[in-house]
Order: sequence, then structure tokens, then C-alpha cells
Amino acid sequence: MTRDRHPRFVTLQPRLLRAIAAGLCVTLPVTLASSADAKPQRGHKIHGHAPAKPKAARAKIAHRPVAKAARVRLTAKLPADVLDTADVKPAPPVKQLSREEILSSNTDRLERLGRHVMVGFQSFSEVELLVKKRAIAGIFITTHNVHGQRAADIKASIDKLQALRKDQGLPPLVIAADQEGGNVSRLSPPLKRQPTLALTIAKLTHDDDRQKAVTAYAEIQAEELKRIGVTLNFAPVVDLKLNAADRDDGETRIRMRAIADDPYLVSKVGTWYCDALAKAGILCTLKHFPGLGRVLRDTHVASGEISETEGKLELNDWVPFRRLMQMPNAATMLGHVRVGAIDKNVPASYSQTVIAGLIRDRWQYDGLLITDDFCMGAITGSKSGIGGAAVKSLNAGTDVILVSFAGSHYDDVMSALIAADETGALDARVRDASRARLTRILDPSSWNRAE
Repeated sequence: MTRDRHPRFVTLQPRLLRAIAAGLCVTLPVTLASSADAKPQRGHKIHGHAPAKPKAARAKIAHRPVAKAARVRLTAKLPADVLDTADVKPAPPVKQLSREEILSSNTDRLERLGRHVMVGFQSFSEVELLVKKRAIAGIFITTHNVHGQRAADIKASIDKLQALRKDQGLPPLVIAADQEGGNVSRLSPPLKRQPTLALTIAKLTHDDDRQKAVTAYAEIQAEELKRIGVTLNFAPVVDLKLNAADRDDGETRIRMRAIADDPYLVSKVGTWYCDALAKAGILCTLKHFPGLGRVLRDTHVASGEISETEGKLELNDWVPFRRLMQMPNAATMLGHVRVGAIDKNVPASYSQTVIAGLIRDRWQYDGLLITDDFCMGAITGSKSGIGGAAVKSLNAGTDVILVSFAGSHYDDVMSALIAADETGALDARVRDASRARLTRILDPSSWNRAE
């Protein structure tokens, strides 16, 4: 069947479009419309954090005529985050504040909440106001921030922001980048482009050779990042390279980014990489817990799920995380993935069971937890919404919420955090523990690394 022969398609409600994007099993009423009438759904490119071109989600109509009240059976599994269950309830309405209302609110509160928010932005002038108001803890710089600019000019803009923080008596801003190597080299140019870590070790069979190659690679990357003032890099990818035949993870493309399928080799490579960054005073980031190696969906669009047992994950997928999480300069990025054996309803990035129960309590992890981008479809399309998810994530024990589109979603997140703070819905004990972590971990002198 071609579109030319059958130009009419099904148009579905946005919530159900998200479900279809993830794969679903539901019987639903549909209405017919021409493809030109279908409303597009926006997503985000792989860690480039730039809006992707909209696509209309469509289901083709069978050869026989279909009545307007027809019902279509779509066979796949309905994600938990679009089910109306007792465990996944819509977030209560929060008064949406304007940017002006947020930035003119209580200064102490703004600083207290802002220390848990990192933003991506369009221009340095936009983010400068947030820094002046003490309303963020860090910035995420990516392709559109550096395009056509010299490294020295970017560094000058960042130094200006850091000078503001110093005058305010506040710790330096966290300056984050997504410079994995290969296709995910968001700062190249002006920074030197490098291959992936996987390609760097691909032809090497001995650990001594691998360590030399990875260390040299990381030292070059660290020097490049320092040229523009980056203090935290969103690398290494320690998800396992599990090449499932039916993998369809869209723009995530984890097979192109993962180091290997051997968790112990991934652990070694990640350790050598993070050690080299530590010597340059740069934090590394282990991503994307609980691992994307088995996830067949694109979390830029909808929440994915891991169906393996907790025991198998402990012995495989989580080995690199557990080993590298002990490093003093390693942050851990929380992905928008549900772990069926632990919390089948809520993604790890804001799951109380995963963050507080597993990571903080059982594993006794007292390192830095930062979420994957909260502007991704898995969060914006969830029942909790981006604001509600941010509150739940911080209450569970996350330290930093990443919002890569400040112009679109910073106000949503801060409106929810301000409302939660006003009503006492933010756990003060958990926030105090987070503040202590941030103070300790963001100071390279506290890492006590071996030289």
C-alpha cells in the first residue's frame, strides 16, 4: 500500500501518539483526516538538544472503507507512563509563572532551588540574566552555542559568567558539554574532533596498550575542553553494546556510542578515561543509568523499559556503573528508563524506588546524580510532566536537573519547584544532603586522586 493510492490516515490524540511512538497495545476510537491535517509531534535530536523536524504519527487505513467511528487494534505493549493507573497519576495543577515572576521572586529561594538546575540556552545574553539572579547552578553548552565562534571567544563569554558568580560569593558555575567523540562531538569545531572510545581501542588486544591509548585520548580531550572552560563532560558512555536484532532506538543509536559488550572492559576503559579527566580538574559522567544497552525505544520520544531481572543487571549492565561510581570525579546520569524489576511505572530519572531505594540507600552512593535532559519526550509526555517529574526527582535524591531548552522549559520546572517549596513538598533533609554533596564533589581539591 502506498500513500499515493491511500492518502487518508488516522489522526490520534497527542497522548496516544506518544504511546504509538513507543509501541502499544490498545483499542481506541479514531477519526479520519488527510495527512495534511495531522498535528506533528516534536522530538529532540540525539544529545544535540536541538528540536528535530516534526513528524506526524500515522496509522494506515485498510483497503476496505472505514467508518468515522471505527476502532483500530494496535498490537504492542502500552507504556506504563500513558496508562491511567493508581501508581501513575497526573500531577496536580501548578500555577505557571512567567520568567519575570520567577526572577523577581524571593532571592534566597531562587538561589536555593537554582542550585539544582542546569540549563542549555540559545545565547549567552539569555543565560547571563539567570546567572545574575542566582537562578541556576550550571550551563550546558552545545553545537548552536559554539557554531562559527573561536574557542577564545567562547572562553571569554564563560569567564564573564564565572566572574559574576565570584562577585556573588557563589561557587563557580558547572560548565557541561556533550563531547563523547564520534557523532556526539557537540563542540567540534572549534574543538578537535576525536573518534569514539570504542574505535580508539578497537584494534588493541592488551590492557597496557588500551590504557595508553585511552589515557592519551582523554588527555587531549581534557585539554580541548579546558580551552573553553568546561568543567564537566557528559562522557563516558558505559551502557553495554548489546546488538539486539530488533533494536529500534531511534536517535539514541547506542550501538554507535557504546564502548563494548564486556562490562569489565567497559569498566577499565571508563576508569582510565575518568582518571585522565580528573588530573585536568574535569568531572566525567557515567551514562545512562540504568543502562540503554537493552532498551529498544528512543527516550527522546517516550520512556523505555528494561525487562531483565535485577540479578542479571547487577552481574552485567550495572558492573561499569558500580565500579566507576566509586571515583570521586564521576557523576552519574539518570536515564528515562523504567526498570521493570524495581519500578515498572516510573523512569529511573525520577523514581523514588530507584534513586532513593537502590542507589542512595542500598548502594550507599553519595556521588553526584544528574538527570538526562528533562526536555525529552519521555519526561514532557509523562503523567507527571516536566515540573512534577523535577520535584519527584529532587525529593528522591537527584542533585541536578538538566533542562537543555531554557527558553521552553525552565519556567515550567521552576514554577513547580517554587510551588513545592512554598507548600513544603520539597524534602528539606534530602536537599541538605544534596547541597553537601554538591559542595564537596564540585571542588576538585576534594577528589584526593592518585597522581
